[in-house]
Amino acid sequence: MLFVFILPLIITAQTDTIHFDWKAGQVPDPSETKVQLTLWIVDLNNRPVKSLDLWLGLEGGGETIYHTQTDQRGKAYFLLPRGQRYLLSTADEADFQVVKTHDRSFVRSRLTVRYAPKTYEETVRNDTVYQIVPEEQMPTASRVLVLLTVTDFDGRPHEGEQLFFTYKSSPIAYVAQTDREGVARLMLPKGDSLFMHTLFERNLADFHFPNDRRAGRLRLRYRTIGTKAILAREAERKRQAAIRDSLAELARVRDSLDFIKGVADGKGLLSKYRWGASYSQIEGALQQLAEKTKQALAEDPTYFEQAGHEISAPLYRHRELWTNKVVVTDLTGSMSPYLDQVLLWHALAIIPGEHNRYLFFNDGDHKLTEEKKIGATGGLYRCEKQDMQQLLEAMKTTMEAGSGGESAENDVEALLSATSMMGEVDELVLIADNYSDVRDLELLSQLRIPVRIVLAGVENGINEDYLHLAYMTGGSIHTLEDDLFHLTHLNDGETIQIGGYSYRVNGGQFIQLD
Repeated sequence: MLFVFILPLIITAQTDTIHFDWKAGQVPDPSETKVQLTLWIVDLNNRPVKSLDLWLGLEGGGETIYHTQTDQRGKAYFLLPRGQRYLLSTADEADFQVVKTHDRSFVRSRLTVRYAPKTYEETVRNDTVYQIVPEEQMPTASRVLVLLTVTDFDGRPHEGEQLFFTYKSSPIAYVAQTDREGVARLMLPKGDSLFMHTLFERNLADFHFPNDRRAGRLRLRYRTIGTKAILAREAERKRQAAIRDSLAELARVRDSLDFIKGVADGKGLLSKYRWGASYSQIEGALQQLAEKTKQALAEDPTYFEQAGHEISAPLYRHRELWTNKVVVTDLTGSMSPYLDQVLLWHALAIIPGEHNRYLFFNDGDHKLTEEKKIGATGGLYRCEKQDMQQLLEAMKTTMEAGSGGESAENDVEALLSATSMMGEVDELVLIADNYSDVRDLELLSQLRIPVRIVLAGVENGINEDYLHLAYMTGGSIHTLEDDLFHLTHLNDGETIQIGGYSYRVNGGQFIQLD
């Protein structure tokens, strides 16, 4: 990969290099053609920089280079042709300042030059740059000193947090890692636009460092719950999803053994259909279940909430708002306990003239993880007719083509595909497993329709991925008892309470604080 460093200027003794080694009081007097130039080199705290090698070369290039070294007072002495422009360099800063000589005879000239010595160490591994930048390091003419502080939301420092800086025109990434005080230091090259990222979020901020000779500092502060907490939550979701997948597999085996006993109990109907129950059996059982459910709803409109039906409850509460909708449903293994609720809702036919279309997804059929490309993972199956048998067949086909196998799913890809099924008055509804992360959130900028997200399994709070999805599309979140319609009204830094858990909006992302 191509990466351009500001390389040290290394000049060896040559016939075209003139070395000056004068002490104070020994410098020859200026002449008609030569100017006596004294450079006083100081750091950014005005302390003299001692024993520093300096080179002066003509700005447009030339055959002669002039070299000397600063003394104990930080001063260096030159005798140079008058009326010229020179570029001043050190071993680690090439051409960092222009020096001009007066175009007059017998001139003595003095110039103070601010220079920040390089004290940081830098190593490159593959396409990543690692630095050790001590506290005494100052910004230089070619590098900006970045001081990054990472804390939690109560201001406590995060040690060992990593952030990454990438440039617009280069694949190289600079890594910053915080110390015990939550502070990281970086020396970043000038002359390009760059972006700041974490392991979990891209493009948190962007900057442009102009390629001028001013010494610059950039102070940044980033607040987060911390990598350890994020990874722990991700691992817990994976664990919970694996448990649910295992339970779903046990239920599948149970249903495969029990379906021959009949379907009148109204449980596991989709699974029993997969294992050989006839459509007429499933349809009869669904109709019986629908009649019982209608009676229960007539007696208690909160029947679904009381019975713990996490999918049916939001659909029933918003039956008059969502009369026409495209329902996008996750059919991976962990969703198995909830799929009969999708069938039941269709069988209830509560709203006259209700028109539903369905898109089911299984996260790429049986693809391996490395084969699942963002935006082209696949495993999408449609049912666009109001027909129970076609609905059953579409769900069966989707489940038999693949069962997911991972905690992250291709939700946004499925939603984008579903938009082509929508009419002008349709709602876009996503039915998803709260324990499954959204793999393809980077596609969200392409989704310009509000998404109504119905979540199953929110015992331990709402997965932040779905809050982000609803927030960015102007959509809403719906659980067994809660409806969150106004997420987009939240300002950055605000906190919202959902089901006993607190969430903070942070740069468009939601962070569960509990």
